[in-house]
Amino acid sequence: MEKTSAIGKVVRIISDKRLIIDVGEDELTIGDKVVIFTESDEITDTEGNSLGRYEYVKDTLDVIETSDMYSVCAKLEVVETSSLGVVATMFNKTRTIEANLKVNEKDIKPLANESDPTIRVGDLVRMR
Repeated sequence: MEKTSAIGKVVRIISDKRLIIDVGEDELTIGDKVVIFTESDEITDTEGNSLGRYEYVKDTLDVIETSDMYSVCAKLEVVETSSLGVVATMFNKTRTIEANLKVNEKDIKPLANESDPTIRVGDLVRMR
């Protein structure tokens, strides 16, 4: 069995903004970032050797509270404000998209869990 990079799990979702993980202040401090993920398919090289399991990242969260045995996490976002209002912020936004690769379409093999970004109790947690 492959060793996971997880340090804990989501143990409770307390609102649509906060959740609790079973990792305490011995491993995390306020301000740390954690990744919520699930493990998907086993990845193998062309010889069939295991390279581990694919980690499907659901979200990256900030640790906002810690205790001995658990931590509370939330997604903190920086919101730009301007005295010029909405019009000014419309021009300040950029985004990055993935470009298509020139691949053999017969070699495409999608991953199992990639289509479900919903965070659930039991999802794995690792440091970012």
